[in-house]
Amino acid sequence: MSQNYASPSPASIRPVIQVLRAELATTFDESIVAHDIAHLERVVRSAADICDTEPNADRLIVAVAALLHDFHRVLEKQHRRHVAPEEAEPELRRWLAGSTVVPANAIDDICAAVNFTEYYRCAGHDIESMAPSLEARIVRDADMLDALGAVGIARAFMFGGYLGEPMWVETDPASLGGTFVPGKATSVVHHFHEKLFRLESEMLTDQGKALARARTDYMRSFMDALMDDLRPRSDC
Repeated sequence: MSQNYASPSPASIRPVIQVLRAELATTFDESIVAHDIAHLERVVRSAADICDTEPNADRLIVAVAALLHDFHRVLEKQHRRHVAPEEAEPELRRWLAGSTVVPANAIDDICAAVNFTEYYRCAGHDIESMAPSLEARIVRDADMLDALGAVGIARAFMFGGYLGEPMWVETDPASLGGTFVPGKATSVVHHFHEKLFRLESEMLTDQGKALARARTDYMRSFMDALMDDLRPRSDC
């Protein structure tokens, strides 16, 4: 956290998020598939829950970064390609600078936390050494939690359909679980193996790890049932 930044009281954070949410609602509509305002709100709630177990965290930075962590998705929609958070950072900084409720000297920490949400060990990143702050770890864990469990399953198939991914493509089982690369996957099932099943081991907070474990178990049970339905039967 920036040494020049003094966190406001928890009671003053909710009005800030309400103002920002109102400004984002029309932009993050259903056209931002699986990353809409409902997703952002869930991440804000999960981040707040993790903050309850991390008393040293700055809740304002966590809340604002959680709400804005998918700002780059707007540019993805415009350019019809993957856009990393760092590429969208100049636009995000301009947006934050124009806000009347976000302290100017909190912007660096907010942007650092937003950027960190797109780094993964399964993509080859050294996430432990790259984590810029406790706040960034919390926001990243909260975002990943929304990619797990029942809501994670729903979002995976929504976004896979949006990208034009098939549900499943029969391949050599050894090909499942390769390095995660952002963008279109071979199939939605491949995405589960390349990224989603690995997120449990990538959590950086104790609360995130505990919540991810149960959600991942649920996803694995679902995938076992799905593959039983999708695999060809020998008697047909």
